Amino acid sequence: MPVIFEKQIDTAKKLAVWHITESEAELFSLHGYLSELTYSKKRNLEQAVSRILLNYLLDFDAHINLSKDEFGKPYLSNSGISVSFSHSRQMVACMISMEGESVGIDIELIRESITGIAHKFCTTKDSTPLPGILDTHLIWGGKEVLYKIYAKKELDFIDHLSVWFDKSLDVFILQNNGSGFGNIHKGKYSSKHHLGFEILGDFMLVWGS
Repeated sequence: MPVIFEKQIDTAKKLAVWHITESEAELFSLHGYLSELTYSKKRNLEQAVSRILLNYLLDFDAHINLSKDEFGKPYLSNSGISVSFSHSRQMVACMISMEGESVGIDIELIRESITGIAHKFCTTKDSTPLPGILDTHLIWGGKEVLYKIYAKKELDFIDHLSVWFDKSLDVFILQNNGSGFGNIHKGKYSSKHHLGFEILGDFMLVWGS
């Protein structure tokens, strides 16, 4: 099982990342309950591994109760457990909260092209300790996580979201990980959230609650 990273965040929250190296046939032969998937090949692999990761984190066939609400946020029916997923290329990430606290996770391939759209989500309120495109990716990932935590769509990444990480901790760069905070502010609604990140090779993983 190619789970390449997992983290117990606290007693209620944990996450895991899977690097897809298997074919559809290999996954389906190991996990018969996946055979009903009828998307494209890429989508089938993402959905299959999402279900496997969810079951891995919870240690039971939780995928049976996996649904989406009116805004497209995944949830487990008949359960107080909250869940979030993210996919990028051959990577799939899943985060759960046993206590039902809204969570978000994002994994993205690190690429230079993100600088071309940075003006759509970066502001002077956002800060990270990372250089260049890593800084931009961390801001993007943090805001994707906040968007998923809010879970009601209709958020503007410039006007409603901000993220910051401690610039004084140079060890972040050496260890490729760290923590920070994010704010959601829309009209009368305002909330503050803990964020964490890990650089996994060519991918930026960000999570929060």
